[in-house]
Amino acid sequence: RGQALGGAGTILVRDEAAAYWNPANLVFLLSPGAGIGTTRPIPGMDDLYTVATFGTGLLDSRRSVDGTVEVRRLALAMTMSHLGLTLSEGSGWNEGTLGLSAAFSFNPYNFVGVSWKMMKSWSGVDDSGAWGSALDIAFTTRLSRHMWLAAMAKDVWSKVHYPSSSWEIGPTFSLAASLENIIYGRLSVEFDVILRESELNSYRFGGELSLISQVLWLQAGADIRAVNYSRTIPWCGVTAALGGARLALAFGFDPEDDLGRQTRVTAAYRF
Repeated sequence: RGQALGGAGTILVRDEAAAYWNPANLVFLLSPGAGIGTTRPIPGMDDLYTVATFGTGLLDSRRSVDGTVEVRRLALAMTMSHLGLTLSEGSGWNEGTLGLSAAFSFNPYNFVGVSWKMMKSWSGVDDSGAWGSALDIAFTTRLSRHMWLAAMAKDVWSKVHYPSSSWEIGPTFSLAASLENIIYGRLSVEFDVILRESELNSYRFGGELSLISQVLWLQAGADIRAVNYSRTIPWCGVTAALGGARLALAFGFDPEDDLGRQTRVTAAYRF
């Protein structure tokens, strides 16, 4: 769903997937939730990228005076991912990650979150494996009934080790603003500015339209890249829910990338 918004999920994503998009938003998990998603990052090749996340809110709930926001005082989540790629002559390359996230709500309007990520890669090529860790920090605040702001610092601290060297991942900063439940309470929009190593990297914007309340939503957005062949990557998707079950599908097309199209699907359940 976050990708269907053009990657503008820093504020609007408020389920277990917030462990990736913005861990501060995990406080919106009033009950436990789990999800698993997959995609083929390189169409036409034998590769698969899969992510599984479990999260839950803890302690007491906090409700805004107007009754429009309810969050938990504390929330925790665990994320696992695996990327597998078959290389030439039958060799393979794999990367696995484990992330642990926590969020705390100071009140119904201000939340903070952190994620600690650990990575390990391995392959059939000698001396090519690596391991490392990184830290994300995020903050979300509500300014008015419809307007939210958020900031996310991804890989604000990191270290990756190879057999013969070590290096750091450059940090990425996301600044986001959203207007929610406007136009008869059916439309929410978000706009993000992405900075990488203190330089403008991209703009992201997305919108979500509620067609059937709590059942069916449509998403659309765009990732406007400012570096590495400046271009606009459009995304769209649909999310459906029945009871505690949810299914989300996202489709994107990069007109300047050899990888071209991207299709992602996620299934989730709220207990």
